[in-house]
Amino acid sequence: MKEIKGIGFTIPSKEDDYIDLESLSSLSDVDIAIFSPNIRYNYNNVSSRSPYQGDTLFSESYSPRMKEYLAHWRSELKSYLARGGNLYVVLTEKENYYVYTGTRDSSGTGRNVRITNHVAPISNYNFLPFDITYHKSQGTKIIPKSNLIKDLYNNFKDILTYEMYIGCDKLQDVYFTTKNGDKTLGGIVSTGNGNIIFLPKIDFDREEFYADEDEETWNEKALQKGIAFKNCIAALDKAIRNEVEKSVKPDWINKSEFNLKSAEVIKQKKIKLEEEIQKRKEKIEELELLYEEQDSLKDLLYESGKPLENAVIKALKILGYSAENYDDGKLELDQVIISPEGDRFIGECEGKDNKDIDITKFRQLQDGLNADFEREEVSEKAYGLLIGNPQRMIDPDLRTLDFTEKCQSAAKREQMGLIKTVDLFKVCRTISENENMQDYAKSCRDAIKSCLGGIIVFPNYCE
Repeated sequence: MKEIKGIGFTIPSKEDDYIDLESLSSLSDVDIAIFSPNIRYNYNNVSSRSPYQGDTLFSESYSPRMKEYLAHWRSELKSYLARGGNLYVVLTEKENYYVYTGTRDSSGTGRNVRITNHVAPISNYNFLPFDITYHKSQGTKIIPKSNLIKDLYNNFKDILTYEMYIGCDKLQDVYFTTKNGDKTLGGIVSTGNGNIIFLPKIDFDREEFYADEDEETWNEKALQKGIAFKNCIAALDKAIRNEVEKSVKPDWINKSEFNLKSAEVIKQKKIKLEEEIQKRKEKIEELELLYEEQDSLKDLLYESGKPLENAVIKALKILGYSAENYDDGKLELDQVIISPEGDRFIGECEGKDNKDIDITKFRQLQDGLNADFEREEVSEKAYGLLIGNPQRMIDPDLRTLDFTEKCQSAAKREQMGLIKTVDLFKVCRTISENENMQDYAKSCRDAIKSCLGGIIVFPNYCE
């Protein structure tokens, strides 16, 4: 049987068929390479400054090693493809990282000198020596589109999932798509003298494949799956090579003098249908974006973090305020809010899964108000609004919590407003779904101003 190796991809097996990405191994003796760009690292390799812009930043000592691994595998895979190898890429989720470049800037002199170390972005897909468009998307409904991979699909459809889809403009053939056929989850593209075959995620890392209470030892079911997987890949590899052996069409075969009228009629019909499909896809994408924009107000009911912050900003604008995030590198505020009447507020958002909004976020709002007031351009201290989404994963009609007693007493003392996002959603939906709501929006703003010091009670809308 051909030598099959998994690079970053573990096949259930008792054989020595796994190659770690954190190695400088050669593929010279490998017949079939199955590659999965899984960066496995321990936290000793992470910088103390991590996360950097939301992503993991590798330490200064580990960054050169990571760059070496990336360069090695790009070179090794390029050579493997150049000698006619078929590279099977299992599409796992794209992950972004940062590494230190080894360059730095300095500013100031003497004791005031400041050193700035440069960093650069990388991703786990930088291991691959070719460019293709990757998009994050998750699901389990996968449809086979080629007879070549029917055997692989039938044997492993129960553990096939997807975490990515790919741009299909360079593919010679599509192997897998989503249920609606709108996303390409696998296919083949020729490069060098070999081929790259993209496959959805094959999830062997499941509890059902491990021995009892042992997450390192494969059970018999897993080992049988591993043997079947190797057999399927070997058969697929043979089928691909047989197909590829067909002669490449010479350029001159496309001259008009060799055209077949019946084939040209079908070709034109195909082109027309493809154009119609593309137009419909573009229209669907436009409608999806519009739907997401319109439906995002519902984030007030269940979200937390940045999505909740953005939903609150949208809601405040519906009420007539100007509102935006503020971040000058030193001070970061969820919302800076200004009413048409000239009142200025600082907003702080919090979503809790199953708890009240407590004093912790209130202290954060106080700190933000004080830091904002210290800015030179601010001449008058803003009002504070704590905007909370307690018990966010529970149906709003069944929620029993809002703000803790300590939070409410502190709000009364400091004259800050407490707003429940469920209440904010209700008034904003009313305004959005009716015409000429300027007066009602103003009454909601007045309620916020007059109810500072407690939970904001919005007025009911009467037509």
